[in-house]
Amino acid sequence: MLEVRVTVGSRSRKFKLRVQSRRKIVKVFRHDRVLDPLEFILTLGIIYFFFSGVMTAVLGTDSYWMAVVSQSMKHDGDGWRSYFVNNGVNSSNFPVQGGFERGDLLVVQGVAKFSELNIGDVVVLDQGGDVIPLVHRIVAFWEESGLARFITKGDANSSPLLIERSNIPEQIIGKVVFAVPKIGYIGLWFQGQ
Repeated sequence: MLEVRVTVGSRSRKFKLRVQSRRKIVKVFRHDRVLDPLEFILTLGIIYFFFSGVMTAVLGTDSYWMAVVSQSMKHDGDGWRSYFVNNGVNSSNFPVQGGFERGDLLVVQGVAKFSELNIGDVVVLDQGGDVIPLVHRIVAFWEESGLARFITKGDANSSPLLIERSNIPEQIIGKVVFAVPKIGYIGLWFQGQ
């Protein structure tokens, strides 16, 4: 029993409280049926945060993976190269030659300097707000009023979208290092897409 003294004005009263509910809660957590799942969940949490920390440190971004939500980078043969051939660019040495499809998981590396990027790199761009980041290939660079600008385009798109015709370096979340087929569907499922 727990004894509590309450004073209101000049009156003082003692109340006796039972602490049985606290004991019941502690007793529940001593059962293996409760303790084992809690230990499992805690272990998974520790592993996830350790893995996340290592990946963030190694890849230089906290957005080190993402699931592909569209088909704008899907390759059907070598038709995607025609845009570059028409613009006098050799695409044979571009990274991510095979493209990727909806449901693939992208591994993304941070970019320390804008000058590290080249035509042909596939970048992840923050479009602001609640809009899903855009993942397309850099097709051109230029300067406008002393500020760096670049254009991106999805390999499956015939031309750049209007929103990607004047990107700025601050939009870059990172560049795609490689794609793991179909594993991204798990993330899409959790996002309800």
